[in-house]
Parts: sequence; C-alpha cells; structure tokens
Amino acid sequence: MTFISGEFYLLLLVVVAAYFLFPLKYRWLVLLLGSLAFYVSQGVEMLPMLLGAALAGWLAGLGIGSVYKDGEANAQQAKRKAKLVSGIGIVLLVAVLALVKCTRYMPQDMAAKIIVPLGISYYTFSIISYLVDVYRRKYEPEANALKFLLFVAFFPKILQGPIARYDKLAKQLYEGSRFDWQRCCFGVQLILWGLIKKLVIADRLAMFTRTVFGDIPAMSGSMLMVAAIFATVELYCDFSGCMDMAGGMSQIFGIELEPNFKRPFFSKSAAEFWRRWHITLGAWFKDYVYMPVVTSPRMAKILQWTKKRFGARAGKSMMAVIPLAIVWVLTGVWHGTGWAYVVWGLYWGAMIIASQVWAPEIKKLTKFLHIDTETESFQIFRMVRTFGLFCIGRIITIPNDLHMTVLVFRKFLLEFNPWELVDETLYTYGLDEKDMFLLVCMFVVLWAVSMLQEKGGLRTRVAGYNMAFRWAVYYIAIIALFIFGIYGPGYDASNFVYAGF
Repeated sequence: MTFISGEFYLLLLVVVAAYFLFPLKYRWLVLLLGSLAFYVSQGVEMLPMLLGAALAGWLAGLGIGSVYKDGEANAQQAKRKAKLVSGIGIVLLVAVLALVKCTRYMPQDMAAKIIVPLGISYYTFSIISYLVDVYRRKYEPEANALKFLLFVAFFPKILQGPIARYDKLAKQLYEGSRFDWQRCCFGVQLILWGLIKKLVIADRLAMFTRTVFGDIPAMSGSMLMVAAIFATVELYCDFSGCMDMAGGMSQIFGIELEPNFKRPFFSKSAAEFWRRWHITLGAWFKDYVYMPVVTSPRMAKILQWTKKRFGARAGKSMMAVIPLAIVWVLTGVWHGTGWAYVVWGLYWGAMIIASQVWAPEIKKLTKFLHIDTETESFQIFRMVRTFGLFCIGRIITIPNDLHMTVLVFRKFLLEFNPWELVDETLYTYGLDEKDMFLLVCMFVVLWAVSMLQEKGGLRTRVAGYNMAFRWAVYYIAIIALFIFGIYGPGYDASNFVYAGF
C-alpha cells in the first residue's frame, strides 16, 4: 500500500470519514489508528522498530523534563544531567539509523536479517529535533505516549517527510479541526497534481533513465547527457509529487505540513537551490548541526587562532568552511552510503563554500568582464547553470560507483555522438516518439504551473474562476492521469525515490 495504490485511497477515505464523525477531542486517535494501519501495511515486522524509536524518544523527553524539575535549585547541574539524558537518547537513535544505513557493507546473510523500517531517516531526525528542543527548554515534553507516537508516525509524512518539528505539527494533530469544504477541495487538488507529477512525468522518465544508466559502458555521451537531464526532472517530480500528496492529505484534515519545495529550478545559485529543495532537511541541519558548530567554544578557538595566524579574512572564511563542510558531508551520508555520496556532499559543499569565501573576487571578475548581473538574460543563465550543476550531482550518485561516474564524464568528452539525438536512437531506450512528445508537453505544463505558483497562490486563483472552467481543469487533469499515467499489469510503482532514505 503506497500513496499511488487504490488500497491506500480506500484507507484514506475511511480515515477521513471517521475523523470528521468522531468528536473533536478524539480525532487524534483516528489519525493514530490510521497511521498505524498504513505502517503495518508496509510490513508488520517494521512496526517494533518504529514503536521502539518513539518509546525511546518519549522516555528521554520525560527524563529531560524530570531532570529540570528536580534540579531547579541547581540549574547548571540540572542542565548537565539533561544533556546526558538527551545525549543517550540521540546516540541510541543515531546508532540504529547507522546500523540500517550500513547494511550494504555487511555480509549478505547478516544484512538480510536487518529490517529497514519505512521512513527511518525522517522519524529519527524528527525525534532528535524534539529531544534537542526539550533540552533547550523550547517547550515541555509530551506526557502522553500515544500522542507522541502520532507525532512520530503521522502517515502522510512517514514515507518521505517532511522532517516534522514538534512545535509546528503536534498541536495541529492533537487539537483536531472541523470540516471545511474548500480546504478539502484544495487538498484533493494538491493530491491530484502530485499524482500527475509522479505517474505521468517521473515514472515515464524512469523508464528511460533506468535503461540508459543500467548499461553505462554501452551508451554514448549524448544519451547519458539526456538521461542525466531526465533523471534530474524525474527526481524532482517524484519527490515533490510525494510532498504534494502528503500536503494534500494533511490539508483535508486541517493540518498544514511544513513546505519542502519552493520551485528549486528557479534558483540562481547553489545556496539558493538548497533553500528551495528539501527545505526541512536543510533547516534541520542548520538548526542542529551548523549553528551548534558555529557557536561552539572550540570553533571560537579555531577562529581566533586562524585570524591571528593568517589574518581577519582567513578567520572569517574558516567560519564558513568548517561548519559547511561538516554539514555537507553529513548531508551526503544521509542520502546514501558509499564514497559516491560523500563526494556528492563535498561537491555541493565546495560550491557553496567557494561562493561565500570568494564572493569579493567573483564580484570583481564580473565587473572586469563587464557583465550586467541585473539583466533578465543573466538571471536565466544563472538558473540554467544551477540546473546543470544539479545534473552533475545526479551523475555522481545515480551509478553509486565513482568509476562509473568517471566513465560517464569520459563519454561526454570522447564518445558524445551528437547525431544520436536526431537519428531516432533516442526512441530506443524505453520511450517512443509519442512518449517523448508527451514529456515535452508535460515539461511545459510543469514550468507554467511553477511560474504561476511563483507569482502567487495558484489554487486560490483557480478557485476564483467560474464553475465550468474549474471543473474543466479538474476533468482534464483526471483524464490525463488515467490516460497517460504509467501503471498497470507488470508495472511496479511501489517506491518513491526518497522513500529508501
């Protein structure tokens, strides 16, 4: 049962009906039962690890709260004990996550015995943020174990996030909301758009990218280039499509999840891109890794030593280099195991660090070259450049083998074979001419919708049109989904790309 299965939408319909039929104060129980039913449908053997993580987080949170209450007379000592309790809880959670992540390095028989729970990275990071915030006394710990379990396991976010913060989500879950017709319509619209991005665009692109990247040595550079571009759009439509579905489901219940995407391909720099892509992951690393490193006494000593030895600018640069390098190595490891993901993290980290450290030189260079950075053409160039940089990043991680990544770049240079782009070779790797034409049309639709979203609330605008136009839009979307969606006998649409993280 996944977000793109008929069984799931039957479950969703039952949960929605029960949610609004139950009294307001018990509606959180409906969400909890629905979330557990969804999780068990993925495999009952995964449930104990989810329950164990939730129990560990809940007990550690209570422990931190208890330490602070008992230690009011000696605040410093209480803080040290609270730090120990939170540290133990976090170490346990990270240890389990690391064990699951490292199964690829274990003997096959041993790895087969380790269960990989659905959404472990997402709920682990949510619980860690909860423990850190309770330790920082941002809010009081949750006393009700079942309510805390709902925060951890809420089914729209368990598959691929977003990485929820307790203070932004818990109150919405526990208080319940009343039925609102317009809100439900907006939620259904968002689900429909997510399904189109996933089934019509992403899964169609996957047919091409899996064929090409599945046999890199036999491919030309031109086919690998097209596959890299397609893989970038595929990942965006797959991941953001799931986020749209999750947001739409939550909106039906009157719950607003934190946004995870904000039209990232309109970004004009690497740093801006990561403020728009997987927003909750970037915010998590900023709050719980980057800022603690920047404000740590050890960092202050390194900054002081560097400034004294190499000058003020070197010291200021070090303030960017060390924290960002740590964040991006960890970001790479979060996305996957193996050197390819470490290199991917360093690749993005190096670009962002360089843009900060050498900002004055870059500004002087553009001035020397008489580049008007305010023109519309230069802004388009910057967006295309950012898209290209992301494509290169995809080439690093898709093969998950640095030797294959090097081979791809060699083929770009030595075996590009541009004639294959026009001699119908393009139509021999899983997609025919009609599929390619449809993809071009869908790329235009995707761009147009993104532009309208960038300029304001698209769904509010559509809601303002007359009924005939609104329903024409809905029918066209539904018909397009059923006619052009990739599904049916022999097709496995069970996995979203980020669901394995």
